[in-house]
Amino acid sequence: MRDGGKGYDPATAVLIAALCAASAALLLVDGAKGDEDEFPTLLINGFTATHAAGSPSPFEPVLYAPNRAFAFGFLRVGPGSLDLAVVHLPSSLPLWRATPARLGDWVPPRHALLRHHPRPHHRRRPGTTTVLWQTLNAAGDTVALLNSSNLVVRRYSKPLPAWQSFDHPGDTLVAGQNFTAASPPLISSNRRFALQLGASSMALHMELYGGRARSPAYWRHTALEEPPAGNATKAPVYGRLDGRGFFGMYLDGDDGERRVDVLSFDTFAEANLAGAFFRRMTLDDDGNLRAYYWADGGGQSTKAWTAEYEAISGPCGLPTACGAYGLCVLGDEAQCQCLTTPCHAGEEETTDLCDLAGGQHVAEFDVVRRTRVTVAYKEQLPPFATNTTAAACEAACAGNCRCWGALYSGASGYCYLIDFPVETMVYDADDAKVGYFKVRKVQSQTRRGMAPGAKAATTAVLALVLVSLVAAGAYMGYRMWERKEEAA
Repeated sequence: MRDGGKGYDPATAVLIAALCAASAALLLVDGAKGDEDEFPTLLINGFTATHAAGSPSPFEPVLYAPNRAFAFGFLRVGPGSLDLAVVHLPSSLPLWRATPARLGDWVPPRHALLRHHPRPHHRRRPGTTTVLWQTLNAAGDTVALLNSSNLVVRRYSKPLPAWQSFDHPGDTLVAGQNFTAASPPLISSNRRFALQLGASSMALHMELYGGRARSPAYWRHTALEEPPAGNATKAPVYGRLDGRGFFGMYLDGDDGERRVDVLSFDTFAEANLAGAFFRRMTLDDDGNLRAYYWADGGGQSTKAWTAEYEAISGPCGLPTACGAYGLCVLGDEAQCQCLTTPCHAGEEETTDLCDLAGGQHVAEFDVVRRTRVTVAYKEQLPPFATNTTAAACEAACAGNCRCWGALYSGASGYCYLIDFPVETMVYDADDAKVGYFKVRKVQSQTRRGMAPGAKAATTAVLALVLVSLVAAGAYMGYRMWERKEEAA
């Protein structure tokens, strides 16, 4: 995986996670400088570190923050994945990860290397290493992990970082980290949801078909004070998690930074304890954006992350709470039911219904009609039509291969088209709320053909039967010939 730029340029590669075929173990940190040898806080030009495949711990630190609260190193994820990660040591939680684009084969005697290439004309020998992740366009002399958990690459002659992890978030923001419209979106660890920042708002999106299709929004927050409309010289808003217990949205103006919106957390009133809390905001795998704190010091201590904010309250507000074609029913406790009969809940769609030209239905589908259904994020779906009828709303979707469903509200006359695979709907005790949904037909075994394994097995059985019949026929023919000879 490459971070910025195009192509491989070893002259500017500062951090490399490589899969090395050498069987000799390398020194853990070569060229590290720190307060103590066992807690290096600075890596300098030419360092090399190796991952020990047989280590009992899933995380192997290479570099520490001066406060010892964070470390940077190798993180094993499951049986076959190895990341570079910044980890919050008290909780063992990864705050930032450089995830390789493909999995490595971590079977000895192979080793993972973390290496710095300071020489402009360094060349790696063909066949010795495979680059899994690297920074580009960021030549540096030192690598340090700050007390904020920011991993930085610096030149001796320049005070500003040549590269920093704060500019490349994963699924988490921490206190003091700016989140701008130019930043990569926050992506949940299961790659299904994204948080993006626009000119005056931030929004949560579903990532469908692995991000290959339109990403519909299901939550949006707009700054109370927006940038002046039509003024191209004004910079867009940007966000930052504040250690005092809020997420602020800001504008840069002639008088400097100006806060234009605040999302307050539960502990916002306890500002005197801000120094004892470490805070993070994470896009979790259920699609909710949450803020957490870890108390350590100042008379406060915890052994777990404590949630203090969530963008969406209640499970039925989450877009995939009951899976695809699921129905979330609110009550004392939310319950999941099936939107369709027979039940198709949880059956995710992987392709659309259109042909290559996008004009005709290429897949056969069944039609499901339900009353008393709506969607939690209806305000994010622009109405297709107003002052219409349920029949007209359904017809608008039926003839459009890009449409997966239509929602009609009899009270308002609004029609909403769902131009993405149907996810969780919400029960609403209103007979005037009508839903029309397309469900891809499951082809019969005969029509879609057998699986390759089943086809091979069937062919083998038929061949054996045919051989047996031939052998039986030959034997019977021989016995008949033999009887004729004896009779003669």
